[in-house]
Amino acid sequence: RIKPRPAYWHHWGIQSLSSAMPRAKRTCIRLALLVLAASLSRAFLGRTVVAFITLPKALRPPVLVLPGFGNAAEDYGEGELISTGEAVEDGGLVGRLQRRGFESVEVLPVARADWLRILGGLWDEDFRAGSAPPDTAFGWYLDRVDESVKQATSRTGQRVMLLAHSAGGWLGRAALGRRGAALSENVRAVVSLGSPHRRPEAEDQTRGALKFVDDNYPGAFLKSRGVEYVTVAGSAVLGDEAAQQGTPERQAWVSYERLVGRGDVPGDGIVPCDNAHLDGATQITLPNVRHSIGTPKSWYGADAVIDEWLPQVTFALARQDLIGALVSR
Repeated sequence: RIKPRPAYWHHWGIQSLSSAMPRAKRTCIRLALLVLAASLSRAFLGRTVVAFITLPKALRPPVLVLPGFGNAAEDYGEGELISTGEAVEDGGLVGRLQRRGFESVEVLPVARADWLRILGGLWDEDFRAGSAPPDTAFGWYLDRVDESVKQATSRTGQRVMLLAHSAGGWLGRAALGRRGAALSENVRAVVSLGSPHRRPEAEDQTRGALKFVDDNYPGAFLKSRGVEYVTVAGSAVLGDEAAQQGTPERQAWVSYERLVGRGDVPGDGIVPCDNAHLDGATQITLPNVRHSIGTPKSWYGADAVIDEWLPQVTFALARQDLIGALVSR
């Protein structure tokens, strides 16, 4: 075991580390610094650096995957389909994360038919007027997030990382913010993959729910409570109004215009880049990434794409640990 010289730690502004801190805290800080250094090295030396390091359990927290609109839990596991229509053989997003050291990876229990529950909002006046809070039509989803997070924390003894795809991002923020943000005690990070986070410029298809979240829980709303935010966006598709009907560029133009008021911007084919990021979050934009699970080699959860954003999530968690250890010193 190679011990760093005291002078090394002075460069980090951590003087008298060995004498001033309990051993557990010193170990935490050293591990955090190790991962920080490795993550920085990745930016210059390639993606393989972090893979050779056995990361502490704190940097591989239990994961709860939040499905996007219209998706079912199975889409993020063995039910993920490849271009031929056959199921993947590597366990989908769940299996890929498990192979990368995440021992606990679960998907919010959502069936495709569950999304029909949204139609119940039609009985609500605010929903019909487009000004309903999330609980009106999406309360069933938020309740499941609450229950699943608490179960994971109870089972593992750790705070959970929400890994949210598409609408799962703003729905996760809604679940965290409601009821006095009580759930934030059990959540360590929110990582969103192609999520529309800002209020739509045109018709709000969420009937006010997304606007409510954007107004009441803006940006990295709970960062001061120890919740880390990482937003991941793709920029593979530039919207084009003149493109042929049915092409990704034309479909992107329609979707982007609805969300941000113009379609000639880059995005993942569904969500434009700027709309997928939150102020105060670690923002990652990937040039060749698309939104849909139906693009198996280029969507956010594809095997190669995961390694474009996961090391930066690890970096954010390590930084969080380091800051927390120093503040509580």
